[in-house]
Amino acid sequence: MSQFDFPRINFHGKAFLDTPTANNGYIPFITMFDQSESGVFVPPRIYFDDQHQPPQGFPILKDNNNVPYVPIPITLDDFQQWATTPLGSYPADAGYLDYYKTLGNYNMNPGYWNYYGDLSIATKDVFVTGLTINNADNKPVTYTKDNIADCTDPIASLFGAEFSFNDDYFSPKARTTAYMCDVDSEGQLCTQIFCSQAGLYLANNNSNTTFFKGRPVKSTVHFMNINRVLNYAEKIPMGGSATFYSMLEVDSDSEIMQLIKPHVKGEVGGLFIKLMIHEVFEVRNPDYSTMPVKQINTVRGNKIPVPKNPAKVSITGSITPWFSGDMKTNSISRIMKNAAADIYNIDFSNNKIDPAYPIPKGSPALGIPTSVNLGPVPFVVQPFLSLLTLDLSNMLTEYGADPGEIPSFAGATDIPPFETFHTYDYGQLDIYFQPDSGGTPVLMGSVTHGDNYSMDRFLENAGMIDLPLTAINYMQGYFYMQTGTKRLLTENDLYILTDQQGMYAEQNQQQANLYMVDGLPLVPCTIRAFNRGVPISALEPVTITVQGANMSTGNVTNYPNTQIYDGLQYTFPVDTEGCTTYVFPTNTDENFPTAPGTAPFVYFAMNAPIFVCRVLSAEPELEPYLSGQQPVTWEVIFNYVLQLYKTVYPIMDAELPIEESVWNDAFIQSKISELTNLNNWNEPMFMPLTRDMSATQRQLLQMWIAQSQQINNQF
Repeated sequence: MSQFDFPRINFHGKAFLDTPTANNGYIPFITMFDQSESGVFVPPRIYFDDQHQPPQGFPILKDNNNVPYVPIPITLDDFQQWATTPLGSYPADAGYLDYYKTLGNYNMNPGYWNYYGDLSIATKDVFVTGLTINNADNKPVTYTKDNIADCTDPIASLFGAEFSFNDDYFSPKARTTAYMCDVDSEGQLCTQIFCSQAGLYLANNNSNTTFFKGRPVKSTVHFMNINRVLNYAEKIPMGGSATFYSMLEVDSDSEIMQLIKPHVKGEVGGLFIKLMIHEVFEVRNPDYSTMPVKQINTVRGNKIPVPKNPAKVSITGSITPWFSGDMKTNSISRIMKNAAADIYNIDFSNNKIDPAYPIPKGSPALGIPTSVNLGPVPFVVQPFLSLLTLDLSNMLTEYGADPGEIPSFAGATDIPPFETFHTYDYGQLDIYFQPDSGGTPVLMGSVTHGDNYSMDRFLENAGMIDLPLTAINYMQGYFYMQTGTKRLLTENDLYILTDQQGMYAEQNQQQANLYMVDGLPLVPCTIRAFNRGVPISALEPVTITVQGANMSTGNVTNYPNTQIYDGLQYTFPVDTEGCTTYVFPTNTDENFPTAPGTAPFVYFAMNAPIFVCRVLSAEPELEPYLSGQQPVTWEVIFNYVLQLYKTVYPIMDAELPIEESVWNDAFIQSKISELTNLNNWNEPMFMPLTRDMSATQRQLLQMWIAQSQQINNQF
């Protein structure tokens, strides 16, 4: 059951997401990243629509799909400078100034807000804020700063410990080992976290304690709440939340295992981490000339300044026991969802907004929408503990208060960060069970803002709520949640998920049913499918229409009459390159919306069971080089392999200059061979970190290295 188990070690703190942004695709009409081919467009392109036609005199070309575009006269030599200069301000595209104003992207940076991001996640002050354990009467108790002195159990020593991704926590030179990248490089529906070490530590009176450290499995985003921060939800697409789950094995004699063993029954196989990213703040339109810089080490042994503008976020989560049979990147549970038609109306009356923390005024961007979709609530029924346990963490919405200073390098359209956040008061949340046979629903319990989900309570219990369970057959009915007479969430009988949510394949690969997920060996995609928490038998499968959507084009392919059951190994097409988001709808609201970016898409992104498969191009144009018909020169390597990383992911060019003199060095070539070896695919520093280099590109690069080393050995 994972995050629902006891004991729960709850934590909260801050983090910095050093996201590279050139491929985010949020600059209207400007395209530099080729999603299908994982390449770069040089020169970049301006695509237009019926309302924004190019003025006369502009060159109009057509792409491989016969779609017209206007090229921007930018070369490789000036690409990075152009990407960090407001559109129309760089000499090479100054002639497009009036056109940019017409398109509505004038003064935006083509590389967006953090062009030199390195994909790292660096935690800061992530401390244990609450410990939830079962007492002798099987009643959960959460110990916090207010009552930790009452906890006589040795587990109390965990309170105040720090959760970290650093490689050597107690060293001042420690570095993070966690990196984040998307399977869909232009989307956000399948973000992954690769990490080589996560741990829990305590430095106290010069006595260092490592409660645990280990390598988590690759984690892929599961739940999202795009409307998480209400102030940002209406007009600014940031401030959402996303939950990641990951399992890691730890030594049975580790400190943490000794502390949790008295609180569990059965053999603990490892630890399960729930990590939710929320309260995201980004300076969206920075001035790169005044942006703070970070001194980074290059392979040449010198330091160079690189502009850095990472996103600032909060992370909240829990560490719980993991048992054999549990999923590793998800939780087996039941689920309640907000029906698309039952969006929650924000109510400003009855002190729903605490008068002590009012909504900031003075900027329309800081307004609050009148209604929002709510995130889903996974839950479990635990008869052996007489408990109904719900995870509200990603359903709750927040609002920011106490606006801080706008960073000095921010643009005119940027907004201030919030110094504090407060969970929105929905009122009393009542959880009911409705028997299938009809009749009066049974009130299971109630949750209030003050007692259960205020910001203080949320940070202490990580959004977990335990309610007493009465003796009812809970398979013969469904649960729902409401406030007053307003229905908020209703149980969705079907719950479809997988541990292989983010998959990579090679175009036309021989074993079409095996995918790269978390390193070698390749594995099938195994469907986990449940009806009210019970695995769906292959003898009684459910029939749905699976959908495959290309998020870049909006094209949708339907696969009707697909029979789904628990343990099914599902095969995705690998004949066409590109990234496809597969949807396994459990109700009609979860079908892929016809208009991405609209309210239906928000509901879809928050609720639909999504699997993403990226098929890396076979690159048939490389065949003459791979077969030996054409020589493999540095120019070939640059044009077909490395050009992307000099333009779209330029941090790599900063640290390891993409120049022949550097890459021809024997030591560098040895490191590149190691970092591109598939045996190291699940290492955070695998090259490229984005995992978007195809097998043929990798083969070409390795062929060039072998050829170069052979030539160098002759002299």
